[in-house]
Amino acid sequence: MRYRDANDLSDISRDARTVIDFIGKREYIRALESIHRSLNAKGFVTTFDDANFALELDLLNLEIIRAQGSGKFTHLPKQCHAGVDFLIGLGQTISVLSENAKVRLLGRLRKGLDEGLWPLQHELRVAASLSNYGWDIRFHDLEEGEGYDFLASRDGKEFEVEAKAISIFTGLPIKPENLDKLLVEIKQRFVWKDRKSIPVFGVRLSSNLSSNRDELARLVSDLNRVAQTRTNLSDSDVEIRFFGTIPLLTPVQLSLGTKMHADLTKRVVLATYSPPRIVLELDSSKSRQFGKKIIKIISETAREQFSSERPGVIWTHVNFISNEDFERLGRTERGLIGPLDRIATAALLSQKRRHLSQLVFSGGSVLSKTGDTARSSFKSAVYNSPSCRFGEDIIFPGGRKQRSESEK
Repeated sequence: MRYRDANDLSDISRDARTVIDFIGKREYIRALESIHRSLNAKGFVTTFDDANFALELDLLNLEIIRAQGSGKFTHLPKQCHAGVDFLIGLGQTISVLSENAKVRLLGRLRKGLDEGLWPLQHELRVAASLSNYGWDIRFHDLEEGEGYDFLASRDGKEFEVEAKAISIFTGLPIKPENLDKLLVEIKQRFVWKDRKSIPVFGVRLSSNLSSNRDELARLVSDLNRVAQTRTNLSDSDVEIRFFGTIPLLTPVQLSLGTKMHADLTKRVVLATYSPPRIVLELDSSKSRQFGKKIIKIISETAREQFSSERPGVIWTHVNFISNEDFERLGRTERGLIGPLDRIATAALLSQKRRHLSQLVFSGGSVLSKTGDTARSSFKSAVYNSPSCRFGEDIIFPGGRKQRSESEK
């Protein structure tokens, strides 16, 4: 399979119709509207919510625009470029799959509409990039039901390619699902009697945010004590600071303010916009395990999902990260190599992974414009193996070659 080199409004309208007919119009719209309603009904906003379902909200907005144009796009909002890219990739993919592969894809779409579509979004991103570099693509995982994602072939050469998507929140001691549990306890137990202000707290944990309800209830009890006395609290497990209060804000203002504060502090920030109102900045003394998590994913993928009969390529996309923060992951600063360099060195210099040809990392999301054309794009870093047993052939050009110890 190869994808179109360029797309106009009629192409995108046709792809959207293909996707919606494949899923079922009523099911598709109901699922997207349900996500929108659920986010609005939560009564609180976290740094994770909007990011986790940003693609689905793009798709909902695009479907509203398509409906207004009687099933055709008359314009495409710039901020929905990731959603447009998803429809283009998925619309072209559906028609080339076997019936069994279509059944598997439909199951993944239904699950994704409930839990998040971004892993599938990354697979389509990888497929499009392979096509752009002139490779023919077979959706191996969908067709066979197991193994690597793609078989890429060209001029008698074949590569096995696996797409992995992880969240920038991976390895954080404050997990999104536990944060939601904390907010449930806050809604039930936190007390703030001043209806004209919102208290702001800083919470620093010694370890992970617990998933245990009793422990979370104790944390809320400590918040109540600090709220009543307006003095700080510190023990071996947690430090709570009272930063003061802010005036009542609308949900939109509170959401924007929370996001700006999180971006500025690089910490988890959450807020409730219905009583009891609160703003929390959360941090932990425990270091995050981001790099270790990626190395583990690469190790397991190389061992379990490739046949070892062809060179393998693993492309890991970091979701919910800004372009600037992704570039920082690959940058050498103050004489210290960046996290991506350390990950690639650990993964590619292992004798157990000599069937790997390349590692690709990507992250961020941006609308890239060249003249009259525009496309959804991202930042990336490519690393070549110094000792792949299948030789030096590669799929993606411009990779950095990791040096073995003997070459240093």
